[in-house]
Amino acid sequence: MNQSFDPLSFFTPQDVKNDAPYMTTSTTISTTTTEPTIKVESLNIIIAESSTKTNSNVTDNEKIDDEEEEVDEDLIIHVLDLPYLTKNLPVEVLITILKLLKPEEETNFGSNGVHTDDSRTLEEILEFKEISKDEYFSSKDWLNLNGYSKLAKNLCHIHFSSNFFQYLNKILSSSFASNDTVLMLASLRISENCGRTARPNFQRKILLKDFDKSINLFEPALTSDNLGLKTWGSSLILSELIVEEHNDLILEPVLELGSGTGLCGITINLLGYNDVILTDLPEILPNLSKNIELNECSAQCEVLDWTNPSSFLNKRGDDIKFNTIVIADPIYSSDHPTWVVNMMSKFLAQNKDARILLQIPIRKTFEKERSKLWSLLQEHRFSILNERIIDGYDDFGAQKFIYKELRWSNL
Repeated sequence: MNQSFDPLSFFTPQDVKNDAPYMTTSTTISTTTTEPTIKVESLNIIIAESSTKTNSNVTDNEKIDDEEEEVDEDLIIHVLDLPYLTKNLPVEVLITILKLLKPEEETNFGSNGVHTDDSRTLEEILEFKEISKDEYFSSKDWLNLNGYSKLAKNLCHIHFSSNFFQYLNKILSSSFASNDTVLMLASLRISENCGRTARPNFQRKILLKDFDKSINLFEPALTSDNLGLKTWGSSLILSELIVEEHNDLILEPVLELGSGTGLCGITINLLGYNDVILTDLPEILPNLSKNIELNECSAQCEVLDWTNPSSFLNKRGDDIKFNTIVIADPIYSSDHPTWVVNMMSKFLAQNKDARILLQIPIRKTFEKERSKLWSLLQEHRFSILNERIIDGYDDFGAQKFIYKELRWSNL
């Protein structure tokens, strides 16, 4: 999926008609004194005595406690459980539903990519979804009073499924799309669920085995000319290996080549290694710096162009060397093997303990580039101290990875 994605290409907007969404005034239902009044049209509803505990003496905390007790997480919301897109549907209710469809915080990749913390309170869920208590409870009341009790009962646990695309497309082709907030949220929900290449900016949480700190990585929208702005599976696999064996693998000072979003370098820094420099191209560095700050790291980051490292050398000194060089997934063209091996030779310290930690995915379309890399490593006097093939995954599915620990062969 290399082409740019426009969620609005799914529909042809219709002219806005006079039956735009509105709330009529025939019946007024008041809940608490702190919540807005919801007005709906022609309701013929009998409210049981037990359900009328909505007087002014009920606090927000009591309503939240009741809400958390009544949620039935076994109820799965289908597209047919969503409210009809008629003029009777308050736009505020539709906006609340669209906000609740916001994806959960993403953790790692693949089948484990969507992570829901079931221990969260309702307040925590609403805060993450950017919904006020008034918005939530007003929408819930309207849904209950208009025959959508299943949705109302499980409202805070609604999750996107593939059949929701049809509902979102109908929103975009309806008069509801004349509302800027509805238009923005519906378009955003579509793009968020059309795969990684269509996804807008988001923050990924990385959880590493036997590591008590989570790592948060901001990732801008992915484009073909900014592949370094994405976290790739190789960096996750290598970071897990480093956490497990860092006492044997890491020797300061440390240089990461092609850091991207910075996962490996940040992991090393958070393990307690302070002499760590993360590097990448100028266009990648602002996001890399942001992720270092996001994780409260002391690691440094610098521009290092593999084709011309002069700016790095001018700043750090022509004789700068590193005992550990870390590289994850550096091969994206036929030129990269030459460039990356040149950087290894240039910056690896000339001692028997200096090492390179290299992680590369086994992509079928890059067999020639990998073969070229292995040949160049031999030509530049690097030997393999440790090698293994590891199963893993990233946003695009399961993947096998090659890990190599390299040393100078002549020392």
